[in-house]
Amino acid sequence: MGKVNLSALKNIFPVIFVLLLNSCTNREDHAQFYHPAEFEPANSTCFVWSADYYGIIQKLIGIVSEKDKVSIFLDNAKWDTIAICNILENHGCNVRNVQFVKMNTNLDNIWIRDYGPVYLVNRLGGKKLVQFNYFWTDPDFHEEFASISGLPVIKSSFNSTGGSREVNGKGTMILCEAHELDVNNTKTKQDIENEMIGKLGQKKIIWLKKGIPQDDYILEGPIYDQIYPKGVKGHVDEFCRFVDATTILISSVTEREANRHPVLEEAKKRLDENFIILMNAIDQDGNKFNVIKVPIAPVIIADRRAAPEGKLIALVTSYMNFIITNSIIVLPSYVSENTNNKTLQNKEKEVENIFKQVFPSREIIKVLADTINFYSGGFHCLSINEPLVKN
Repeated sequence: MGKVNLSALKNIFPVIFVLLLNSCTNREDHAQFYHPAEFEPANSTCFVWSADYYGIIQKLIGIVSEKDKVSIFLDNAKWDTIAICNILENHGCNVRNVQFVKMNTNLDNIWIRDYGPVYLVNRLGGKKLVQFNYFWTDPDFHEEFASISGLPVIKSSFNSTGGSREVNGKGTMILCEAHELDVNNTKTKQDIENEMIGKLGQKKIIWLKKGIPQDDYILEGPIYDQIYPKGVKGHVDEFCRFVDATTILISSVTEREANRHPVLEEAKKRLDENFIILMNAIDQDGNKFNVIKVPIAPVIIADRRAAPEGKLIALVTSYMNFIITNSIIVLPSYVSENTNNKTLQNKEKEVENIFKQVFPSREIIKVLADTINFYSGGFHCLSINEPLVKN
């Protein structure tokens, strides 16, 4: 048997130690749970089934299912899947891409973005849920869904809604101060930051000030004269979105628009302030963002029964309330076949071109949004993404 070269072994041991240390560190990093971004690969896009709202949910399911998977949450006591499939086929749906999540909970709230499953994932193939408090849904929803999915649930005592949070998937989250401090009025900004960092695996919180005025609370009074808002006081997804880890879109109002309409005058003040915050912000790694201004959606004034008697409502219109799937972007549109407004047509063409630039691998599909905006929400509010977990 040959002699052992002790000198060589002494040189090898440090290398082995470093390799083992790196292996353990990599595994720990991969085991860390985080909140995925919507532009990351998704297993499916989820909706709550409803035959109401002028068929907009069926239309969205038909569009998304053509290329990507869709999950439909349905009230098992009210619907059967055969009847739903028959309806969907009339909307051009590819039913082979549809799966159903049957629930015994009373599903009378279509705005699943705000109360639905909040997914955390890691790079070892793990997935779990976070449950925040929410104001307008059955508290048994999360318990039943956790049982169906078999996923563990982390509970938070804080109030939070999906439309109020925007993440880049790397550890940076955008929140709106006006909204968060209202729904958690016993908490401080630092309290909320600590909760989002602890529960959702965030590293950096960017605080914007206010949302668009149309999205304010109706009970807080008119935006001007007799025109009232009808929103939830500052959901981020109505004016600001990540399109990748380093790029942010934000709604923008021109001076000319602000001079022509009081709603847009107020919107400009708020959005300009938020734009400056974003331009000065840094991400979780200390890097600046690419912030792109997108023309704001048109102001639509409507007569609504929900408004005080004799008052009018400014609908929460928005190009930012879009849906991201693996293959497409469902972009809200306000130009119909009967639209003769050249200024609006040109504006929307500019919006579409921006989306084509920032989403070059996805097809941009425009869908009229004013009808669903009448109900104080948009396409993004109707949907959530179930992330695709890869080992």
